[in-house]
Amino acid sequence: MHKQLITTAVTASLCSASAATYPQTVTHSAGTTTIPRQPLRVVALGPHALDLLLSIGVQPVGYGEASTFLKTPAFGSPIRDIKYLGSRVTSAPVNVGDRFNPNLEILTALRPDLIVGETYASNVYPQLSRIAPTLLLDGIDRSAWQKTLPTLARALNREAAYRTALNTYTKSVESTRAQLASFGKKRVLVVWTTGGDARNTFTISGSDDWTGGLLRDAGVNVIDGEKKDAVVSVEGLAAINPDAVIVLAAGTSTPSRARAEWNAGAITSRLRASQAGQVYFFDYHLFRRIRGPIAAQLVERQLVKTLR
Repeated sequence: MHKQLITTAVTASLCSASAATYPQTVTHSAGTTTIPRQPLRVVALGPHALDLLLSIGVQPVGYGEASTFLKTPAFGSPIRDIKYLGSRVTSAPVNVGDRFNPNLEILTALRPDLIVGETYASNVYPQLSRIAPTLLLDGIDRSAWQKTLPTLARALNREAAYRTALNTYTKSVESTRAQLASFGKKRVLVVWTTGGDARNTFTISGSDDWTGGLLRDAGVNVIDGEKKDAVVSVEGLAAINPDAVIVLAAGTSTPSRARAEWNAGAITSRLRASQAGQVYFFDYHLFRRIRGPIAAQLVERQLVKTLR
């Protein structure tokens, strides 16, 4: 993986040597979009789009959050508290609703030059495209942003910033891998759960999705499920019997609540990983929703602090 990361960085540098010209036609997950001029007013639909834009130095004029579980001000009001990414946002973007069904009236009033979202907004893509050129990106799978960020950077004439972001990511992964060298020998199961009534149901995050892929790149020996996003019961966890478990608290759950439920479980508390003190609890939002180069660095910092 070390060689793959370096090769990717070199290839991106070669392919991004020339400045962007307009108009340009961009291919993305929803089709092709023509961008007539360099976009200056950009809307980010969701934390993944926001991470990508911030990583190349673009501040959004509008933002749509990922989930109703996250508190936001009224539609049309500035968002000043964006989880994990807020300290990097200086533009006080307007709340345009959620990433699935943003408020079209507010979007229109913002007069954006470009709307950037994910495939979650596919159902309203025609309406979004009538407001401004719209790019929908697929960022769920392993290394997905490394494939889409060059396209976004070129659309925004930010190729140099992209190269810097990729090089920073590569160096960070290499550093994390070195610091987690001893932990990398363990068989690690990564799961997420909403807790509460579903506290005995877990979804496996394998090495082919963004979370498991990042952990694998960082040297963690991630255990794969029988299929992508495989759901297992608490008895299924016991059958896998991993050396260590990373639990992501999703929905309205929190890492502290997930820890309490895990420790109270008759089976989970007796797993080999539990007995060895090798179960770790993190926030699903950071580890699975944002999925960009900035989130990667934040995840790596938590891993090094907790696992080393």
